[in-house]
Amino acid sequence: MTDTPLSEPTALLRSPGLTLFDGPAGDPATLAPGSFGVVGMPSDWTQSSRLGSRMGPRALRRATSEWVASLRIQNEDAWVDPQTTSAWRLRTDDWLLDCGDAHIDATSVERTTESIALMTEAVRLRDAIPIALGGDHYNSYPACLGYSRAFEQRQPGKRFGYIQIDGHLDFADKLGAWGTHNHATNGRRNSELPNIARENMVWIGITGWVDGGELEQIEGMGGKIFSSGDVHRLGATAVAEQALAHAMRGCDHLYLSIDIDAMDAGFLPGTGSIVHSGITPHQYCAILDVLAAAPIDGLDIAELAPSLDPSGRSERIAAHMLLRVLWNHILQPA
Repeated sequence: MTDTPLSEPTALLRSPGLTLFDGPAGDPATLAPGSFGVVGMPSDWTQSSRLGSRMGPRALRRATSEWVASLRIQNEDAWVDPQTTSAWRLRTDDWLLDCGDAHIDATSVERTTESIALMTEAVRLRDAIPIALGGDHYNSYPACLGYSRAFEQRQPGKRFGYIQIDGHLDFADKLGAWGTHNHATNGRRNSELPNIARENMVWIGITGWVDGGELEQIEGMGGKIFSSGDVHRLGATAVAEQALAHAMRGCDHLYLSIDIDAMDAGFLPGTGSIVHSGITPHQYCAILDVLAAAPIDGLDIAELAPSLDPSGRSERIAAHMLLRVLWNHILQPA
């Protein structure tokens, strides 16, 4: 693949009044250090199975904003966690800025890749944390590519850890007519980034059959794989703790890639590549609860295809997953 360079992040595209968690919208150049910058990746042209995830960013913005609106209406003073009885309220400062969608060129995976990478790079260079909304899971690669570039500029010589929650390894080198850059290769492409700690890479939730060659390569480079069966057998919290310990060896920074299709399709059918016997919503949330305390400074969530689930529950579950990993940023003690 030959990158087609662009001089600056492409024009911001957004639906009026629709932002993640009903936050403000703006340019990455205005991000405050330590805040979150949202980058939409409405592309599913690199998906080989069920299409529709290009509508995922809009659905996530809608569902998270509905949650915020509901919380404001029903709990004017505070929200109480029934499990801990702790009281919380929404943060009112600008902890998040929705920077809109990267420009997607359906005729050029190269230009789309560079467009997304430029936006996540711009966010991270402001010492802000990119939240990239897919789109099919290929988009994790350009999101992580931009993060990697900014990481090298900010911390030359350092490396970052990586966790991918997914029903699939996505570690193929090529996939049929889609070649080397598609939703089955993003894990492999991420592993080739120069400053990722390849031996620290972790996969959680893998379900069903995997390619023996891919498995051998991941284990050969020192990576670790937890299947959905491991989650069922060992427990979600124990798996997440082991995964985090492996990913953070010698690293102070973590990139997290969330593919919603790790969840069993009986709970969440609105995704491009469904799995059976996957992890349950409770297990997925337990994993994210552990990772929420990790030093995550790059994040993507992918494969939400709302048109494949007319009930709307898939987008609401996906929105709740984002809430679980970001709850200590969205809420503050009452």
